Amino acid sequence: MVTETSVLLVDVGNTLIKYALLSNVHEEPKASDSLENLFSFVDVQKNITHLYIASVRNQDMVDEISTMCAARNITFVEKQTEKEAFGIKNSYANVQKMGVDRWLAMICAAEKTKKAFFVMDVGTAITVDFVVNGQHLGGWIVPGFNVMRDALVASTKKVFANDEIPTSFGVGTDTEECVATGCHAAVYGVYLSAVDYISSKQTEFDIILGGGDKKVFAFLESAVNIRPAHLVVQGLARYARKELGDFLA
Repeated sequence: MVTETSVLLVDVGNTLIKYALLSNVHEEPKASDSLENLFSFVDVQKNITHLYIASVRNQDMVDEISTMCAARNITFVEKQTEKEAFGIKNSYANVQKMGVDRWLAMICAAEKTKKAFFVMDVGTAITVDFVVNGQHLGGWIVPGFNVMRDALVASTKKVFANDEIPTSFGVGTDTEECVATGCHAAVYGVYLSAVDYISSKQTEFDIILGGGDKKVFAFLESAVNIRPAHLVVQGLARYARKELGDFLA
């Protein structure tokens, strides 16, 4: 029997593997840096029947997960970017050039608002995609906070940084703080540019925000039109519920 507790959603990102049961999709996903930990969770559950996956890493890892699923008699379903689904039309001429994480972020976002929106996934890279009346207008891919900071330190001789990611907007009073607050300002600039762009297309819109580093926007959480989300796993959840609908108990 297939239930929401027997379907596992897996987001293989650039840095971490995130996963959640379909029944727990609105909770913070678990995160791991190894397949061993992922399948330890699977084996503890004992009742996983389906594994839905989206990956932005190399195919070797996806193939390994597929093999591990086959050994456990788990149905393996890998989702890819599509031209159209759930009322969203992709602007890419070649949809396979779009990372599936961006596609699923839009699928997730479209369930959370009926307005125009931009969805911003803040992680190793920052991706932003704009949708108006179901039409994807296009998007941006930007270095994330850590990539930006590390590139700056690697390219300069007398600039240093710490591991702190600011959660409030401000300025620094030593080099480490200046690097952190400067990179924070650059990330915030992407957000402001996104607001400016969508405002030129639509007066009413929502902002769907997710990703492992979304805490850099903690100071914006009181904004009424910002909706937090677990973008990829919740996008996968829409596909799982649609495709398994007749079988879910």
